[in-house]
Amino acid sequence: MDPRWTRLALLPLLALPLALACGDKDGDDSGSPTGDGGATDGGGTGDGGSTAGGGTLTGQVLNADGSPASVQMRLCAELCRSVMTEADGTFEYLAVEADHYAFEAVNLADQKNYATPLDLISLGQDEVRALSTPMILYPFATVHDLGDKLELVELDGGLTVMADPSAMTASEANSPYLQEGDPDYVAAVRVDPAAIGLPLDEVEGTVHAAWFMGRMSVTLSPPWSFTLDEDLGLAEGTQVRILASDYDGKEWKDGGTATVTGGTLAADDGSGIPVLSTVLLVSP
Repeated sequence: MDPRWTRLALLPLLALPLALACGDKDGDDSGSPTGDGGATDGGGTGDGGSTAGGGTLTGQVLNADGSPASVQMRLCAELCRSVMTEADGTFEYLAVEADHYAFEAVNLADQKNYATPLDLISLGQDEVRALSTPMILYPFATVHDLGDKLELVELDGGLTVMADPSAMTASEANSPYLQEGDPDYVAAVRVDPAAIGLPLDEVEGTVHAAWFMGRMSVTLSPPWSFTLDEDLGLAEGTQVRILASDYDGKEWKDGGTATVTGGTLAADDGSGIPVLSTVLLVSP
């Protein structure tokens, strides 16, 4: 048996304690912090916890067509908390402790065909914060099953990646699991940076292009190289940084640089997409 599939098949067993606490469908409705990096399901109450004191975080999640999205919100630092959005797509976290968080919206019903918007945010002591724009839940425009060999894969928005299945390592805490024998996959949807629906507080510079990618929270080591069939309006020789939101590290992971060459943009040697997640091309 291919050892890669053996590793993937064991992930559900290795991650079971986390999965029970980290947003699967069998949690309670409190939204309170639970278990060693996990989260409760949150139900439909949207109360975000009931611990006295702390701040609040509120917002709304919409589908790409503008309708309210039914998703699980996850706010994760050392522990995770989760709530389900209400009928109008709104959510509310109460009694939020000051910390640095991974913050995402998960379509529990279909993680293969719908992107998971993931951002990193810091909240201060007793901060009252309302997101200024709705988060947007996009369906993936491209979902491509992978074999066991290196291959070029054309994804949404003119992005072509050199997909290397051997470089993929799934997050045990935050990635849908494969059954033994199921193909791994890469998915993507290109989104307008002006309509990405994420605060992007910790991203410095100008975001020129953005994708939501999956299989969600799969780390790529070495990173996948890529080309983009346009120059994003940038001059020949211009370099942009490659950033991807990393759930496990609670950071924007640096994938190196890409350079405009002959009307296209290509990842430089040793650079590429480091995590299948929210991927940005940014200049200072």
